[in-house]
Amino acid sequence: MMSDADALEHEIEASRGRLGRTLDSLTQRLTPTGIVENMLGSIRHDATGAVLYDGALEAVRRNPVPVLMMCLGTVMLLKGKGPIGGAAYRAIRDPDRFAVPSTAIASKPPATTSKNFR
Repeated sequence: MMSDADALEHEIEASRGRLGRTLDSLTQRLTPTGIVENMLGSIRHDATGAVLYDGALEAVRRNPVPVLMMCLGTVMLLKGKGPIGGAAYRAIRDPDRFAVPSTAIASKPPATTSKNFR
């Protein structure tokens, strides 16, 4: 009876060990680095993907600065300026309604200088 319990306990410990290794493997695969490595691995196994990957890698090695500038430009393009403010949006949408009246511009006093002209 004790040997059955010991065997069962040993089997449970072995199952826990296998489960732990499986979870560690899955956790490693689900990191951003693991996902990229998995994608690159599948691309490298395909003939067309391998040629494309090798060509892109060679271009980056030969011209790192232009590639970096293209990546920076892409990030800036995707980030954008953000939403337009309410007043600016209304002025763009209906410029006649929110335009500065010409009388306000004409009635503005001329700018004075610190020198006195005689």
